[in-house]
Amino acid sequence: MLAASREGDQPVMLRTRHADGRDLALEGTLTNLMTDPAVQGWVLTVRDVTDRQALQQELSYQAFHDALTGLANRQLFGDRLTHALRSRDRATEPLSVLFLDLDDFKHVNDSLGHGIGDRLLVTVAERISAAIRQGDTAARLGGDEFAVLMENADAEAAREVAERLLQALAVPVQVDDHQHSVRASIGLAQAMPGEATGDDTLRNADVAMYWAKDRGKGTIAVYEAGLHAEALGKLALRSELQRAIRENELVLHYQPTVDLTTQRITGFEALVRWNHPTRGLLPPLEFIPVAEQSGLIVPLGSWVLLEACRAGAGMQSERHQPSMAVNISAQQLAKTDFVDEVVEALRCAGMPAERLVLEITESVLLDDMTNTITTLARLRDRGVRVAIDDFGTGYSSLSYLAQLPVDVLKIDKSFVDKVGDGYADASLVEAIIAMSHSMRLTTVAEGVEHSEQAAWLQDARCSLGQGYLWSRPVDLPSARALLVRGTHRPAAVVGEGDGLLVTP
Repeated sequence: MLAASREGDQPVMLRTRHADGRDLALEGTLTNLMTDPAVQGWVLTVRDVTDRQALQQELSYQAFHDALTGLANRQLFGDRLTHALRSRDRATEPLSVLFLDLDDFKHVNDSLGHGIGDRLLVTVAERISAAIRQGDTAARLGGDEFAVLMENADAEAAREVAERLLQALAVPVQVDDHQHSVRASIGLAQAMPGEATGDDTLRNADVAMYWAKDRGKGTIAVYEAGLHAEALGKLALRSELQRAIRENELVLHYQPTVDLTTQRITGFEALVRWNHPTRGLLPPLEFIPVAEQSGLIVPLGSWVLLEACRAGAGMQSERHQPSMAVNISAQQLAKTDFVDEVVEALRCAGMPAERLVLEITESVLLDDMTNTITTLARLRDRGVRVAIDDFGTGYSSLSYLAQLPVDVLKIDKSFVDKVGDGYADASLVEAIIAMSHSMRLTTVAEGVEHSEQAAWLQDARCSLGQGYLWSRPVDLPSARALLVRGTHRPAAVVGEGDGLLVTP
């Protein structure tokens, strides 16, 4: 072999074993000096490049793997997906992509810190790896998003793995002394090699994942072409909502709360609307779900809080000191600096703390009872009042009510609809009002639309009412007019274009 080699230097790579058992990588040059009278032989010069090769391998690994979980990263996943789709020789065998997004994971980071969140992500990655088939590729795409590439997998096989993933993730995770529940929404998309691109397939799985979240989270959805336009519309709406928050397209309307005995306004609830540049004034149901799913509910909620405090401060006078109620989301309440944010909003607006009422739903209470109680107690220590909104629609806060730092119960409209003349099923409302009195809480009946309902609620000793019987939500100038005009008896139900209290 050496004799056949051409003259000159020849690069060589060698692997050998050190006397201490370590594997070595050697790089060098083999030089033909057979014609040199002083040598008449071959000269091999080598150097140890073991550490350099190890570093190169490590850098290559890091370039294609997630540093936290060790799973493939987005680039490696995309490369493998693209390669699988270009294998036309297997065109009769579909592949499937699963797109996983952890539900409400931002709440974990905000309430428990990123350290706990990272440990949960590592556990999630381990469970995903254990639940998929041998040969499948699991990847962390970023944040709390994961994906699985399943070659040679039809819809039935892919759904089976997706259900196995949901079951694996549903087992509570033990971190330190606490157990944490992790849920995920999974989108499933299929593609045939030679007929789709990797970007399209991954996007389709992403679209299906958002549909799964819309169905209630913790579920599986399969991509359908008809869903694409709808999903793109929601993505566009999310982008537009970001702009709306940035460019002040949001407005607040205010619905009064009325003393059922005196018929005087005691306060207002601030309700957000979106003054969309092309679609007009949009109600909350058009954009709040998108805000919650995307995390935009946090900056949106911060804007509402500050604007409501400014409006409430402007309504204060010697004659009128109305309260201002603001709805708070679970994601806001989970922020470690939320109490400081409320205090700063009150200071900036010049709003008395005792005039601010923060409304939370029963579902928010149940998400993290311990931390929620602590946060609410800190708010009340600073003079802010707390209300439970839509009371009666939850299923466990009755048993916890005694330990909750709350001041107000708002009875959900679905129960108020059952009271008044001709309604027999009002026992639950009576029980809530009686319980509220025993605990010295103020009770507000939501969605009052008929004078018979108001009369029944007053006889049942309900303190306050809110609903179309008195006024729809109105803009700030109209709300100020309502406060000045006052009322001593409930008005007839106002028309769609009205929304003002009737002065006797």
